[in-house]
Amino acid sequence: MDYLLGIDAGGTFIDYLLVNDAGEHTSYKSLARPDAPDYGIIAGLADMADYIGRDLEQLLALVSLIVHGTTVATNAVLTRSGSETALLTTEGLIDLLEMRQGVRDDLYNNHLEAPPPLIERWSRLPVRERIDYQGKVLKPLDQDFLRQQLHLLTRTEVESVAVVLAHSYVNPLHEIQVAKMLRAELPQVHISLSHQVLPRVHMYHRVSTTVLDAYVAPILERYLQGLQEKLQSSGFKGTLLIMQSNGGTVTVQKALQLPVMSLLSGPAAGPAMVKCLGQKLGGADAIIMDMGGTSFDVSLLRGGNPGMTDSSVVAGLFYGLPVIDIHTIGAGGGSIARVDSGGLLHVGPESAGAKPGPACYGLGGKDATCTDADLILGLINPDYFLGRRLRLDPAAARQALYENVALPLHTDIDTAALGIYKMVNTEMASGIKEITLEKGLDPRKMTLVVGGGAGALHAAYVARELGISQLLISRESSVMCAVGMLCCNYRRDYYRYCYCLVADMQWQEMQNIYENLWSQAQSQAKNIKGLTLTHKIVFMRYYGQHHEIAVEITEFDSLDSSVLGRLFHNQHHNLYGYDLSDHDTVIEIIGLSIVAQGESRPAPCMECITDNGSRPVLKGSRRACLEEIGAFMEIPVYDGDDMSLGSNLVGPVLVEQRHSTIVVPSGFALFCEGNCFVMKQL
Repeated sequence: MDYLLGIDAGGTFIDYLLVNDAGEHTSYKSLARPDAPDYGIIAGLADMADYIGRDLEQLLALVSLIVHGTTVATNAVLTRSGSETALLTTEGLIDLLEMRQGVRDDLYNNHLEAPPPLIERWSRLPVRERIDYQGKVLKPLDQDFLRQQLHLLTRTEVESVAVVLAHSYVNPLHEIQVAKMLRAELPQVHISLSHQVLPRVHMYHRVSTTVLDAYVAPILERYLQGLQEKLQSSGFKGTLLIMQSNGGTVTVQKALQLPVMSLLSGPAAGPAMVKCLGQKLGGADAIIMDMGGTSFDVSLLRGGNPGMTDSSVVAGLFYGLPVIDIHTIGAGGGSIARVDSGGLLHVGPESAGAKPGPACYGLGGKDATCTDADLILGLINPDYFLGRRLRLDPAAARQALYENVALPLHTDIDTAALGIYKMVNTEMASGIKEITLEKGLDPRKMTLVVGGGAGALHAAYVARELGISQLLISRESSVMCAVGMLCCNYRRDYYRYCYCLVADMQWQEMQNIYENLWSQAQSQAKNIKGLTLTHKIVFMRYYGQHHEIAVEITEFDSLDSSVLGRLFHNQHHNLYGYDLSDHDTVIEIIGLSIVAQGESRPAPCMECITDNGSRPVLKGSRRACLEEIGAFMEIPVYDGDDMSLGSNLVGPVLVEQRHSTIVVPSGFALFCEGNCFVMKQL
């Protein structure tokens, strides 16, 4: 029997989902091991194999496909632990990394300090050459001077080199020449060329993204190749795919061709999990929240499709490639609570992570975290955490909260725990408001899809603050991204610089560029089943604007300039609330893009309990403090893993599963609908 395996390596836990074509499935969570070369994945797989009564080799022999999302590249950037990297750029531009875009990222924050560049100034070397914006060579590459610069690099421990030359997006001749000399002089280094990474107009965007690519490449290469070798030596003979930040999957080889695309690979799978909910969503717009051990990730699903953006920011550094539009804040289960010098309580963004972890894990952590507060409030069963695989220590949690929160605030431990719980809920609600209300969207008209091991503990109160009336919680919500990975298919985005005025647009010339991009996509994905050109995009802007916007034209077989202009005006109005259609403003075309996708992988069919008399199984009760009550009382506890289709409960109740607990407050009801729970405000 064929098995599929999704692996999501987060900051605190590694999530696994094993499913076969009969719908039999097993989810599993293991603590991440950031100090291990494979992040602890193989050890976790061995534990999972033992859990289901097999050894590692027997398990992997059954698996035909593994889809893996990793935080290795992200962590390298966040912790500044990437490779030793150098930058070769056009003479006069070596300070662009520090100059950034020439303005503060937050215009009204006079105290804002941009993060320091990933490459120190002495490792940013000028190259004497010049190509203009039309691709004309103004100054040939000075190869003798370049050879001197490369000689300087040979005396360093540089592992990777980013090459970013002016206007290489229109003519990459000099970058190709530099790469050829680099390979001859430093054959051991990785080379990232900006015309391959991001062939876009904006110089800072190109240099930042290319530097990120070079910075994470050697780290990611060692990790993925090492993981692949360990899997194969342990009996795995199937295919290993890597999740990308655009919501697609690629092979290890292709992931290493553009390492920067793995920066946000884990959370990008979250929206795909909605496929597994079938008709439960009913085509409604949805907010997808994923509260894990380290962070809180939130994204939108509109019209059944995840929101996409053509740029993002990672640790304050610009990243200019297509990515699932995910908003992340430091509000996970391991987020550390502290009191500042002014006596104010803060939760996050720092996290206790997997090591040492929250104090209650008993692994050496001394800081008070959100998980410690949840435990003290009685929302988590200390004897049933991870299905009894990790016993939590309430005494350690109380000591951590007393020393770090209660004592500085001159309050008792229980009040401190409730304060942490309320603050985390408020922070998550604020994070959702940023991607809904602040963009003119009403969250009250959306469904909240809940994921992450800690998500169901807090989701109802987040929904109440936002006025959301319905929540969907998959039975495997705690491993949401691992589930979503098994729904994702191959995806690559291709871009070509193309400048002209819309008034001068020639449809056939645009078609020729699209056909060339499609040919490039086909040549790079010869073995991808069902490869299809799914999106055609034109990047345009008003004359004089700095940034362009993407306009979809996939449905059009032909276009004239007036229709294309109208599409741009409409898109501009949708994004910014106004357009200049009445002012005869000139519109520029900056580039063209396509999306190539493989055959969509059907959502894994996961069997669930369907009949036990439709009566929820009462496990007992325990003293717990819910936010709306503000005091401890006996709360009924039900077995969520044994609830069948048609079961329903009215709050306040706690519903325990192996990897999560659903808090159903007063004023809410929980309904079991097969493979997911639906929670509604009464």
